[in-house]
Amino acid sequence: MLTFDTSKHEYRWNGNVVPSVTQILSPMMNFSMLNPEVLQRAQKLGTAVHRMTELYDKDDLDTDSLSDELKPYLTAWIRFKDDCGFEPATIESQLYHPIHGFSGTSDRTGPVRGRMAVLDIKKMATLGPVIGMQLSAYQALHSLHGPQILDRYALGLRPDGTYRMVPYKDPLDFPAFLSLLTLRNWRLKNGIA
Repeated sequence: MLTFDTSKHEYRWNGNVVPSVTQILSPMMNFSMLNPEVLQRAQKLGTAVHRMTELYDKDDLDTDSLSDELKPYLTAWIRFKDDCGFEPATIESQLYHPIHGFSGTSDRTGPVRGRMAVLDIKKMATLGPVIGMQLSAYQALHSLHGPQILDRYALGLRPDGTYRMVPYKDPLDFPAFLSLLTLRNWRLKNGIA
């Protein structure tokens, strides 16, 4: 059984801690050049945007309570859904991969222009190649649990009410992710932090 401790950002499978997609990808992400206060503010806003879209998709969002800062991101999310005919099949799915031993939470799955896709919602200016590895891991998780995913997209919601959708098609994304997972497991086994 999969459990998740939000305060620790810790997944457990049958009581044993298992790595998350984010933890596995952490060697590929470097935020050291950013001002810590700016980074913390961006993370808080990103979390708020995520939660807002989740509540909207669950028809549980009080739009009157939204801050002016969040409203354009909601506009962008609604535009994307209208433009692409997107209705979520899953929302914030927490899944475990029993073969590879990792867990993750995909933002959404659903049809994008008629093809089942996994979607990662971002509040950021750049959508880089590491996101392809992240989405490939979510695709692998859904391949075991459903629905079957054909396409992978990052969706950048912008503060002007627009969005940018980026497809990820590199067949090397999942092998690269598995390489990072293997290296992480090797380091743990050999006591290398």
